[in-house]
Formats: sequence, structure tokens, C-alpha cells
Amino acid sequence: MKKGIQFLLVMCFALTLMGCQSEKKEEVKEEKQVEKEPEVKKTEITLSFVGDITLGNYAGQGYEGSFDQEYEKQGKDCRYFLKNVKSVFEKDDLTIANLEGPLTTSQDYAEKTFAFKGKPEYVDILTEGSVEAVTLANNHSRDHFEQGMEDTKEVLDQKNIKHFGYDESCIVDVKGIKIGFLGYSFPYEFTAEMKKAITDLKTKSDLVIIYYHWGIERDEAPMDSQRRIAKESIDAGADLIIGSHPHVLQGIETYKGKKIVYSLGNFCFGGNKNPSDKDTMIYQHTFSFENDQLVKEDNQIIPCMISSTASRNNYQPTPVEGEDASRVLEKVNEIK
Repeated sequence: MKKGIQFLLVMCFALTLMGCQSEKKEEVKEEKQVEKEPEVKKTEITLSFVGDITLGNYAGQGYEGSFDQEYEKQGKDCRYFLKNVKSVFEKDDLTIANLEGPLTTSQDYAEKTFAFKGKPEYVDILTEGSVEAVTLANNHSRDHFEQGMEDTKEVLDQKNIKHFGYDESCIVDVKGIKIGFLGYSFPYEFTAEMKKAITDLKTKSDLVIIYYHWGIERDEAPMDSQRRIAKESIDAGADLIIGSHPHVLQGIETYKGKKIVYSLGNFCFGGNKNPSDKDTMIYQHTFSFENDQLVKEDNQIIPCMISSTASRNNYQPTPVEGEDASRVLEKVNEIK
């Protein structure tokens, strides 16, 4: 009889123990399910783009009112030129411009109407203004032939300013996102070589951005060839198209969810002492990633003038408000 009672007690204890262990397993299982919930890695990068930056004078240009004279008047202070936009560029993740004209001491220049040249020390205007990358694909980068181009690349490299254009691409790592840049000057058709350059760069980077130098000077509408090339570039894998050369602003178009900014106009422009059209802008584009996948794009326009005074060009681009801002926005919000 005692043995029977002992057996029942042992069995009850065993069942109770198994029940507790089962409850513990359920608790552990629930805890593990909570722990397995994946974290989303979010990355947001903002890029600022500006148009033609021409640091210096052209051959034969009068000294009075010129860029070089302004530099001397300001006590050779490289901070002067971009000081009104520096705060914008410092807040973004990368600022990209069209550097139109060599930085060189070469005296040998091309026989043309406007052959530009800036002093090599002008590179500090870019660094002091927080410009980190430039395209060299334009109709003035070789105004002092290959020597001028090589001198320019050398001073840019010394200051760790990225450069690209023609056959040279570059990849910039921003917060772990690789951004590939290409630059072309006056393409009139989308070639097999351009398509290959885009697709090849796409395999090495998360984004591909193309800065085109194209169009007709002072024309407020893009050419049909520009529109075709831009769309074919996006079809090939480009994520953003930026343009310059007309020296005036042109409209912005959207194609397959990607932006085409046809012309950013002048920016810090030493090529004209007092252009009648001083409107310009900073174009900002923000790419948002989740787990390294592009999920969203946003953009904004910061209306500017190439000068802080309307009476002349003092080579100091400046954000504007009110009627001036409305005029700039009207120009870029409509494709002509």
C-alpha cells in the first residue's frame, strides 16, 4: 500500500516538473521570437549641385571689375566668394559643381573668344566654400591645353577634391553609400560607350549621377537631343541627370521617377562682369535608403543670384527670397 502511494507521489511530481519545463520552453520561445525582429538600417544622403564656377579671367579681359581684381580687393581672401552659400554646403553630405576653366600658371592658351584661366591658389575657394567634387567635362577645361588640365587635376588632388569627366569617372563613399559620377561635354547622341560607362559604374556603386555640359547658350529651353540623351541615360541606369552650359536656368523634368535638371546656369562666374541674367540656384537631392536599398527620393531648389548686389557681378552667389525667389522658381518649375 505504501509502495503504491509512493509511486503516485513520484508520478505527480514528475508531471508537475514536466509542466513547468514546458511553460519555460514556451516563455523562451516567445522571447526568441521578439529578439528575431529585424532592425531596419536607414540612411539618408543629401547632395547639392551648382552650375558654372569659373575662377579667374579670360585672356584679354580688362582688369577693372574682373574676378582677379575682386580677389585682390578682398585681400586674397578665398573665403569671400562662397561665404553666403557655405552654410548650405556644410549641412549637406556632398557638394558638386561644374569647374569651368583651368587652374594653372600656363601662358599657352587656345585661340578662341574666351580662354579662361585661374590661379592655382583659387582651389582654396572651393575648399573654403565646402565644395567637395567637380566635373571637368566642359568647353573651357582645356583652354590651356593638356597642361592646364593636368595642372588643374593636380591642385584638386592636393586638396582632396574629387573630379570626373570625359573618360574619367569617380566613386564617392557617403555614409557607406557609393555614388558614381560621370561627366560629358556636348553629346549629341547617346553612344554605346556612354551606355557601357553607366552600366559598368552601376555594378560598382549604389547610385550613378551624370553631369552633362550641353545645350545652347542663353537658351531657356533644352534641345530635343538633350531630352533624348537624358532619358536614354536613365534607361541605362542613371539615377540623376544634371546639366550646365547655357549660362541661364532651364526647367526640371521627371522621367521614370528620376529627375533631369537641364541647366543650373552660372554660379560663381568670372566670365562676365555684369550679366543681365543673374538668376541661379542650388539644386539639392536627397536619397533615402533602407537596408542599403533606395526607397525614396526628394529634392528642393534654393533660389540664388550669382552676386550679392544687383548692380554688378561681385562673384558672390547669394540665396534670395521674395520676388527674386519666385522668379527663379518659375523658371525651373516649367519646361519650355
